Amino acid sequence: MRMKRMAAAVVAMVTALALTACAGGFDASKYVNGVLNNIYLGDSTGYMELVDITADEAKEEYEQGIGVEADFFLQYYGLDSVSDDVYQQIVDMYKQIYSKSKFEVKDAVKNGDDFNVEVVVSPIDVIVNSEDAISTAVDDFVANANPDDYTDDQVLNDDLAKLVIKVINDNMSNLGYQAEKSIIVKVEKDAQGYYGLSDDAISLLDQDMIAY
Repeated sequence: MRMKRMAAAVVAMVTALALTACAGGFDASKYVNGVLNNIYLGDSTGYMELVDITADEAKEEYEQGIGVEADFFLQYYGLDSVSDDVYQQIVDMYKQIYSKSKFEVKDAVKNGDDFNVEVVVSPIDVIVNSEDAISTAVDDFVANANPDDYTDDQVLNDDLAKLVIKVINDNMSNLGYQAEKSIIVKVEKDAQGYYGLSDDAISLLDQDMIAY
């Protein structure tokens, strides 16, 4: 079962940076597609055409989004903390997974001053399909580990995290998708006449982009 998102507040902080666009000639679907391409695929081309943001700022949003997913990984597998090196391995793994994100942005529907935009997401299955192998690997690790080697919790966390990362990475060639899910996200107009995603838009999409 997906336990997301204790990190929803972090997602909101990420999306608050530059998810706004001028109301003049505004194309809500194009805007949503640009945002998602940047956050999930690291492709800021369309995004930068619509908002006042630099390439470095767009990259920072992408990196922050990956960081949210990496932090969730630690929560999901019950790991309090890991070393910087292992954390980077988690980040690198999610960059691979995110690069396979699959979504389709449909035509926007006007709703007063705002827009509703349907996004059809195909949840990536590589993690949920790795769970049996992860459980087996963890059981083997627990059965064979020498407690004397793990007087430091972070060393134990590092080894467990690396074990999970290895199983998922080994299964990456089998990456596929679960059944499509339709999600309606809101693009809202503020008092200054600018449009942006609602506070919960990315969180809603993030729930299903990767299946757990």
